[in-house]
Amino acid sequence: MHEIFLSYSRRDSSIVHALTTALSEKGLSVWIDRSGIEEGDAYDTQIEDAIASTRVVIVVWSKNSVRSQWVRAEAAYALNKHKLLPISIDNCEPPLQFLHIQTIDFAGWSDGGNNEAFSRLMAALAKRLDRAELPAVPGGSLLAQSTAAPDPSTPAPTGANAEPNRITKLYVAAMVAAHLRFPEKVIEKGFQEYFRERTYRFAQFTILFAFGAYVVYGVSDMANNALGSTRFRFMVACPLLLIFYGLSFKEFAKRNAPIFLAAFGIAFSICVYISVDLLSTETPFQIQTGNGTMNFLLSLAGLAMLPLSVVMTALIGGVMVVMHAVIMESHVPLATSWLNYLHVSSMWTVACCIAYWRETQMRRQFAAEFS
Repeated sequence: MHEIFLSYSRRDSSIVHALTTALSEKGLSVWIDRSGIEEGDAYDTQIEDAIASTRVVIVVWSKNSVRSQWVRAEAAYALNKHKLLPISIDNCEPPLQFLHIQTIDFAGWSDGGNNEAFSRLMAALAKRLDRAELPAVPGGSLLAQSTAAPDPSTPAPTGANAEPNRITKLYVAAMVAAHLRFPEKVIEKGFQEYFRERTYRFAQFTILFAFGAYVVYGVSDMANNALGSTRFRFMVACPLLLIFYGLSFKEFAKRNAPIFLAAFGIAFSICVYISVDLLSTETPFQIQTGNGTMNFLLSLAGLAMLPLSVVMTALIGGVMVVMHAVIMESHVPLATSWLNYLHVSSMWTVACCIAYWRETQMRRQFAAEFS
């Protein structure tokens, strides 16, 4: 069993080889893919097994490795296992997912142990490996530097990593069969970041588009003397949508994009529900004449534009369908409005199909780039 797994870009092989040599001279056992991969086994399976059997994963961030889907996936897997220890060799900025993890600066490292950066790395490794007897480095004892140097370690694993139950396994198997999930966790985590990076700007545009549509319909309300609806649109709904748009530029929103966009979709649906109800009491646009159905059809069309997963699209679309049913039931008997329900359900299906096409295409692109 090795103590350290090194994740890096092949273009940085020279400095990684020097780092491996320096670590080995300190009595540490290092696993790298050039020497650790065995013939005949799946590459990703061996990587997962190697990370699982080592105690620390040193990710070498560089301008080359931040563009490598393999390195990102290995780093994400190591982070999930609470084993990640990142270093940076050329002052590059780590991917967004890893910005909160303290990174040891190895820029200008001189291929040996007589260096402050290497001392910090050895101090961090001493803590991780519980090996205070690691050889000392110039500038003081390893134990002293271990106390002074910041420790980029993460909390110990909790019960959250417990073996998934049977229902979860069946769900994962179904998603894999539908081409909506990669079987390997490390690759799936890499795809989630890939999907977010390539679709997030369009998600921001969709939020801004929804705000613009609300402004246009607000002007229409004013023309029809719909005082209550106009006030709601310009005093509540439009500011709320603008807040979502502003928050979309925050790091936490991008890092948790699926949850953030789902919250936006639900908030927008509630605004549509209230607007439809107000319009039905103030204008000729009555729910009985199809105004409510038309608004929810437009909302589902907007949902199809949001770059969400198929599952998330189906869930938010289901909420919209239920809201439409509630407002229709309170104004129109089901016997005379079943066609409205059919229209909304059909648009929900179309939104899910668009989400399925988008996600599967992105997964094919990711797999091609990954290979």
